[in-house]
Amino acid sequence: MRELALAHDRRGAAVVELALALPVLLTLLFGILTGGTWLAMSHAVQQSANEAGRAALAGLTQGERATLATNAARTTLAHTYGVAASAVTVTVQDDGQRLTVTTRYDGTANPLLALPIVPAQSKTIERRATMLLTGL
Repeated sequence: MRELALAHDRRGAAVVELALALPVLLTLLFGILTGGTWLAMSHAVQQSANEAGRAALAGLTQGERATLATNAARTTLAHTYGVAASAVTVTVQDDGQRLTVTTRYDGTANPLLALPIVPAQSKTIERRATMLLTGL
């Protein structure tokens, strides 16, 4: 008779269900957080390359364009949450007709990118922007 009463006892069922579902939910939550952080950082790095290219158009010489592009990329990243401007390298290629700004972010020190939940993402984010100089 006692065994029959225990079989219908529902106390503690919610705790058991939570213990089974919580690891799956936490993995999903951290996966979304990691993926979203990577996308936000990727967008910030691309936007810094775009702003650097636009700023460089005001330069008259290759050296001036390179300086303007580097400063604009670093200024843009300084106002961005999550991307340290000190971890970004800016490369400017100027052949007189096209100006290509490459921004590369090394995210190995970022704790969210170190989570192994979404392994397909690279910890180094590299983005480019190319501007035409033919009308100058």
